Amino acid sequence: MASAEITERVSELVEQGRVEEAWSLLEALPQHEVADVLLRLKSEVRVKLLSVVNLEKISDELAKLPLEVISEIVSVKGLDDIARVLVKLPVDEVADFISKTPSRVRGDLLKLLPREFAQTVASLMKFPAESVGGVMTTMVPVFPGDMTVGEVLDTYIQKARLGFYESHYYIYVVDEKGLLIGYTDVKTLLIKPRDMKISKCTLPVKVTTHPFADREEAAKLAIHYDLLEVPVVDFDGRFLGVVTLDDLLDVISSEYAEDLLKYAGITEAIKGSYVIESPFRLALKRVPVILYLYLMNAITGGIVATFEDVIKRVALLAAFMPMLADNSGNIGAQSSAIVIRGLVTGEIKLSRGDILMILVKEFLTTTIMLSILIPSSFTIGFVISYLALREVITALKIALVVTLALITSCYVADVVGALLPILLAKLRVDPAMASAPVITTIADAATVTVYFVIATLLFQVY
Repeated sequence: MASAEITERVSELVEQGRVEEAWSLLEALPQHEVADVLLRLKSEVRVKLLSVVNLEKISDELAKLPLEVISEIVSVKGLDDIARVLVKLPVDEVADFISKTPSRVRGDLLKLLPREFAQTVASLMKFPAESVGGVMTTMVPVFPGDMTVGEVLDTYIQKARLGFYESHYYIYVVDEKGLLIGYTDVKTLLIKPRDMKISKCTLPVKVTTHPFADREEAAKLAIHYDLLEVPVVDFDGRFLGVVTLDDLLDVISSEYAEDLLKYAGITEAIKGSYVIESPFRLALKRVPVILYLYLMNAITGGIVATFEDVIKRVALLAAFMPMLADNSGNIGAQSSAIVIRGLVTGEIKLSRGDILMILVKEFLTTTIMLSILIPSSFTIGFVISYLALREVITALKIALVVTLALITSCYVADVVGALLPILLAKLRVDPAMASAPVITTIADAATVTVYFVIATLLFQVY
């Protein structure tokens, strides 16, 4: 049965008062499918269903649920039931879940968790959600450097059986002050003499990050250094934990989605699920840029109005405005997307050399593209103008105006599109804020101005 059909059937059963039957229909499904159905139910239906839901059946999805659903879970289920499920989850997921609960219950939930576990969760909750500390885990194998290989293996096996570790990729080694010495793995230890000090068989870490760094930085480090996890140390170098591979993948996915929204002109990210987001809140997140662009387009309209005389004399000029504006907007959006990608991946640095390299590369790229576009632009401009006016000279002039405007606007749009993300990055603003609509609007204004100035000079309208 398809997800939509299951959702509809569950909704019908709940509305008929057959709540237990509705849950039995969901219970056999994979956890992510159950969570998807819950998100698609109306709030009043979901609340009724949550009263019989076994939270252990969706434990892996709890931390991923949006604020609205987590608030409903807290209001319907007892805190004791929630705590019994949370204690079996990784500490970083527990911290994420509790951070999304209403502030009035966070302290009560922490009190219901085992003391040491609660302290670990609380230590993660002190970091911002978008920081490395907000996604790191502290439940990793870490041992003093003066322990022997045999002691480490015995302790590691014992703790692993008890579920003390979320990550098993590496074993980390620290000195007596907790400073990170290096790392190793179980496979390496198995072939070392049991009486050897573990500090003698460790490798230096390639890179570390600190808990208050942006979580996106951890993802960049993992990609650049080909890491399965990124070690986290405080500002004194003391080992705190790691950001694991699954969390790094979540970060990359989340940051990509956030940048995609920003590039589309939605400045405030949709933190929860689009399915559950209300139209009112969606409108509030989308309208600021739309209003800004509306005002910017009014400026473009004002520019067009100042060239009323040339439009009256050669009205056909107006027919080519959309083609030129769209073309320059597309070129600007392409160049900004390429530069934003380079900034995000770390390929492009905010150095004078890289900025100069971008300008040269984009100028040459636009020149090559124009070598293809110019003949097409001139031919289209001439054919349309001649068919409409039946005057060769006028048609040639219009085609020339269109072509010169195309050349100028393409260079302007490409430079603006390439430099705006760099300027924002210099100002410590997310480069993705250089959205396609903003680039297009700036390019439109430049194109219209260039187009009619050239037309005015060529047709001698005063």
